[in-house]
Amino acid sequence: MQYSNYLAQMAALIKQNPSITVREIAAQLKFADSKSVYYWLEKGNIRGINEFKRLVLGEESALPSPFSVEIGGKAHYLVCLPLFSWNPRQKKPMGEWFYLHSHPQPQGLFAISVGTNEYSPWFLANDVLIICEAAVPEKGQWMLFKTEQRFLIGKVIDGHVLEPNTLQHYPATLTRVGVIITQHRRY
Repeated sequence: MQYSNYLAQMAALIKQNPSITVREIAAQLKFADSKSVYYWLEKGNIRGINEFKRLVLGEESALPSPFSVEIGGKAHYLVCLPLFSWNPRQKKPMGEWFYLHSHPQPQGLFAISVGTNEYSPWFLANDVLIICEAAVPEKGQWMLFKTEQRFLIGKVIDGHVLEPNTLQHYPATLTRVGVIITQHRRY
């Protein structure tokens, strides 16, 4: 794999979790130890993890200003989000998803490709969901949860999370991933 791919994967992890540690990055990328993270940063002429985080998250980017459009009188920026598969064991992004957002460098957002028709007609295989990890769920919102083996989608109603097809309550022990803020369906 080329070093730019490792840097892109590290940047995606930092965008998803800005407080991620070097050890966590190394574990996500399946490096033998944390020194490998520093090795790839050095190969990219970056002097340490803090400088890299500033480049990825900072207001002043080394990259040209992002593409923006005005929608309803408000600027929206084309941002690149890490795109994950439907397998919760897969820690590396399988690609990128471009998304229009009201902030040029949003944090805590990622995209995930639905891998099942279990939630039809609301969600179909290959739909791409934009997930916000930091959003507080409101009544009637769709959320993404996970177990060790799979992802689950539920709807928040009266403080409970319901399975959309059977309207049964999900157990309270599920791990919350985030709120589904947008859904994209490709035909």
